[in-house]
Amino acid sequence: MDSAPIVSALIERPVVAIIILVAAVVLVYAASVNNGFVFFDDDKAILYNQALQNPTLSKFFSGQNLGMYAPVTWIGYWIGSLISEQEAWGYHLLGLLLHATNTALAYLFLRQLLNRHWPAFFAAALFALHPVQVEAVSWAAALSTVLFSTFYLSSLIAYLNWKKTPTLLWLGMSLGAFVLACLAKSAAVTLPLVLLAIDFYQSKKLIGKFWLSKIPYLIFSIAFGVYTFVTREQEGHDIETASSAFSFVDRFWMVSQTLLFYPVKLLAPLGFSVSYPFVKIGDVWPWTYYIAPLVLIALAVLVWKKARTNYDVLLGVALYLLPLSVMLPFRTVGSFELRSDRYVYLSCLGLFLLLAVFLERQKPAIRNGALAGLAVMLGFLTFQQTKVWKDGIALFENCVKKTPQAALCQCNLAYSELLSLDFQNSVYHYTEALKYDPSTVEAYNGRGQAYFQLKKIPEALDDFSNAIRSGIETPKLFLNRGKCLVMLNRPQEALPDLNRSIELEPKSPETYYFRAVVHEKSGAPDQALTDYNKAVELKPDYLEALVNRALILVGAQQFEAAVADYTRALQINPNMEMIHNNRGYAHLKSGQPAKALEDVNNALSINPNYAKAYQTRAVIYQSLGQFDKMQADMLQMQRLQQGK
Repeated sequence: MDSAPIVSALIERPVVAIIILVAAVVLVYAASVNNGFVFFDDDKAILYNQALQNPTLSKFFSGQNLGMYAPVTWIGYWIGSLISEQEAWGYHLLGLLLHATNTALAYLFLRQLLNRHWPAFFAAALFALHPVQVEAVSWAAALSTVLFSTFYLSSLIAYLNWKKTPTLLWLGMSLGAFVLACLAKSAAVTLPLVLLAIDFYQSKKLIGKFWLSKIPYLIFSIAFGVYTFVTREQEGHDIETASSAFSFVDRFWMVSQTLLFYPVKLLAPLGFSVSYPFVKIGDVWPWTYYIAPLVLIALAVLVWKKARTNYDVLLGVALYLLPLSVMLPFRTVGSFELRSDRYVYLSCLGLFLLLAVFLERQKPAIRNGALAGLAVMLGFLTFQQTKVWKDGIALFENCVKKTPQAALCQCNLAYSELLSLDFQNSVYHYTEALKYDPSTVEAYNGRGQAYFQLKKIPEALDDFSNAIRSGIETPKLFLNRGKCLVMLNRPQEALPDLNRSIELEPKSPETYYFRAVVHEKSGAPDQALTDYNKAVELKPDYLEALVNRALILVGAQQFEAAVADYTRALQINPNMEMIHNNRGYAHLKSGQPAKALEDVNNALSINPNYAKAYQTRAVIYQSLGQFDKMQADMLQMQRLQQGK
């Protein structure tokens, strides 16, 4: 008996189809759950997001992060933190589960809309397994994309149910899911256009009563769209200035080329990167930009001819273009990423549907073989692509490899290397970023920090100065330049920077510490003591501040107070021979030679070759009248100083 029809009938059951699709997603993405955070929005959106530290609904719905109002996404981040706290795996697990959910929803949506199993299953399978989806699924900060898509697809399904059974319940569910999608990511504002496309596909014309049902969707769409521009500008993104980097004519070529860029990526699934920069060569675009409008016109004519007899083609084009429309590079809304893999997360479903419509006409053996082959190939490529998102270094090494001229990638790779303490390579990639784009001024700040860690203080000073001259004003930047000037023994020049840093951030113990050092070097011990006091007040376990304050107190003959500071310092680090020795000296000056001797002996037990301790102990023995021991310690001190 031929079992093929039985198997085919079994797979066509929605429950079985969904189980297969979800299993495929889990199989391909399971390993990515072990990936870490990448310090490219993960830090700002999640790790340093104050709303997630002490979460409340009022914080989620009253704040904004990275210039976006996305309270539902913040709730998603919060759920991720409940799963794994400050570790990344909970966010990746949530992204995987949402992508599996979206795959199931995509299948149900297309099956209900087309009333056919195979093209819906084919498109959903490619949606599940194509490597273009990895960025949205495996990037913790991009949770907004998979999350808004869940509500977007749910709204479409509820709308189809309303059209079949026109009750307020279904319409309300659709509208509610749409609002939640907009609250997750403003890109959801395209949904009313997709609803119109659905109406046209099903009725072959736009019926008046369906226009009326779109009014509430359009109201919310316009409101969220306008508010996104407002929040971006409040965040400090100058949309007009950023957009003026490209002329109107430039934007025409960019949009045209981008409309073809994504389909090419989908058909040739290689070379994926976190950044695809628009790069002119000698103020001229590559030839692909100039030919793009002609190709689009030819494709439009072809689609029009096909659509007159096959509305599935028109539907596929609409499902590609409409969700993508707000992601096209018409404007620059505060982002370097004018095009990105995650922008086509939903839109790719339309192109996969077009391919499904073409293959559906083939013999079952051919089309099923094509599906199986594509699933295996794309699943393998996706599995490999998830490794790119292992961490920041892996991500931006891939980006630099694919697009070395992208200053954004060079700069972010350098930042990841800086965090990983690979300072030499960090300097190299910051330098590359500045070579490709001298306006990447944040690279000066980052390279300065790398130079500082490499003890190349003059180079660090130059970079910090360049960053400040470029208009960057952060308390850390002024502190870093002040530290460089202190280390170069230019304390008076450091003082204005440290004062400015304190103005910008009055609760930084490190800044007070370095200003105290400046006052010491400038011969102002009272002012130094005041700043050391403030540093210790802000950070009670500030070891260096306690030790330096104790030295000033000894100089002021406040020996008991100095002993107290040294004692606190030893509680923090009991293995520093210098602190034991210094407390011993303070004990001696306060008239407690026995305690002084105990401290110095402790210092020598930690480091028997510590010459300073022998000198201090010789003074103690002298005060005790033990001159033979004093003489022996003085001789040992001299041997150590002479290297004998």
